[in-house]
Amino acid sequence: MRLLVGAAVEDGGGRISLHLADQDRQALVLVLSHQSGQAPVEDSHFLTSLAAAGSIASCGTDTSADGRRRWALLTL
Repeated sequence: MRLLVGAAVEDGGGRISLHLADQDRQALVLVLSHQSGQAPVEDSHFLTSLAAAGSIASCGTDTSADGRRRWALLTL
């Protein structure tokens, strides 16, 4: 979770949102950096680092009108 929050803070937005959900022994952690109109940035190094952190079933990133979302699905 530290990697997700750190990446959102580095985006330089005025605030971030953290969302958590769990189901079937998995937890979804989603962090949104509120940066309207932010251009997409190459995240392959970030995603590789996140996947190497362990217990990650899946992870990803995308950009929307609300800002940049980064997420990880953790096996509990």
